[in-house]
Amino acid sequence: MRRKSKVGFAVAAIIVLAAACAPATTLPPTAAATLPATTLPPTAAPTLPPTPTAIPTRAPTRTPAPTVAPSATPLPDPLRPVVAIEDVLPGAFRSLRPAPDGGLWLITDQGVAKLLDNVWTVHLSGFTGSLAGIDAAGRVWVLSEDGGTISAWDGAAWTDYGAEAGWLPIGLEDGWYHGAGWGQSDGWGRFWLTTSQDVRVFDGARWTVFTPQDMGMQEAGPEELWPSFVVEVSPGTGVVWVGECDWGGPGPFGGQGVRWFDGSTWYGADSPVASGCATVIKEDQAGRVWLGVDGSLWRYEPASGNWTQSTPSESPVDGMRFGFADAIALAPSGDPWPAMVLCGGASCYGSIALYHVHDGAWTQIGKVAEFEGPYYSLVFDAAGTPWLFWDGAVYRLRGDAPEPLADLNVQSAAVDTAGRVWFVALVEGRLWLLTL
Repeated sequence: MRRKSKVGFAVAAIIVLAAACAPATTLPPTAAATLPATTLPPTAAPTLPPTPTAIPTRAPTRTPAPTVAPSATPLPDPLRPVVAIEDVLPGAFRSLRPAPDGGLWLITDQGVAKLLDNVWTVHLSGFTGSLAGIDAAGRVWVLSEDGGTISAWDGAAWTDYGAEAGWLPIGLEDGWYHGAGWGQSDGWGRFWLTTSQDVRVFDGARWTVFTPQDMGMQEAGPEELWPSFVVEVSPGTGVVWVGECDWGGPGPFGGQGVRWFDGSTWYGADSPVASGCATVIKEDQAGRVWLGVDGSLWRYEPASGNWTQSTPSESPVDGMRFGFADAIALAPSGDPWPAMVLCGGASCYGSIALYHVHDGAWTQIGKVAEFEGPYYSLVFDAAGTPWLFWDGAVYRLRGDAPEPLADLNVQSAAVDTAGRVWFVALVEGRLWLLTL
């Protein structure tokens, strides 16, 4: 799970269990747009000549400087400190991200470093603009400060992409756009990116911009609302799922639902999730797709084309209602674990509760926490054990019972491709990378 901002990156869902609608395989397409990227290798390099605007420094491969492990307050097993963040990269810590090759990306506002085979490499340092993602080829994408270009750093040089490469400026100053979300790579090496107004994909040479109309949606809503897109790339089929929600001060104000793209055609205009606030999309290991739409958790089964809907029975706090699902973690078994934001009065940004859903039954996990409080996340290690970072503490789950291990201010967590859990937490006044 990943914390989202109070304004509009939250995810909509109250959740209801019901049976579904017509198979998606029979739904008519809503729009067509062919991308040539299926013939491109995943590591296809940009073909435009590099036009670096700022050359970052690239440090040689190295191990981090020796550090003294925190000892005043010993950490319980199996929590183990690895390195202090400041000993790897300068700047304010931003996030951890797993790399496809089994490595781990460490990201601050001043640089990007990678841990692979117990060796650190500083991949990028000293840049302007905002990070928009790291693709499967290891290119770091940075959006310019004015939104007019996006640049890729391949470890040695910058390549800039502007209007000549299909990139459309993001008018950050007009109040409509709010930068770019964190991108995702698909199985063909294409890199997908969302803005608050559209969805974009890089095919190895050019950018293609899909507007809401291209995806079979309507034009953007009233100016007082903030539209937000989310994208999820299916690891099994390569199908790209997109959800849209419109946000205002109190919370979600509906939206334009969910669409999916098979590489040439957009689908979903006549599906059960064709409208409404949609901002959570996840695919489990069995290929089932879970979607948070307008207060409901939907499950789509591609093999049968069936849709199913689910919701908790009652709010854990008197006088509050379920507003939306801020995130969904999926267990290896396929069970969803949604984090439900509670609404009361005129606001939907107060409290949050975590649930485990199994065979339609909802079980609350632990206590209700403050939504705008500490970072929270639920991850599963290689053995399928759930680890919960919740309300300023680290828990191991035994069944559905949280077992507290340590009071730690965790700021980010990630699981690498081998199933090892990593997280960053404040320990004795310093930010540390730790592992389980």
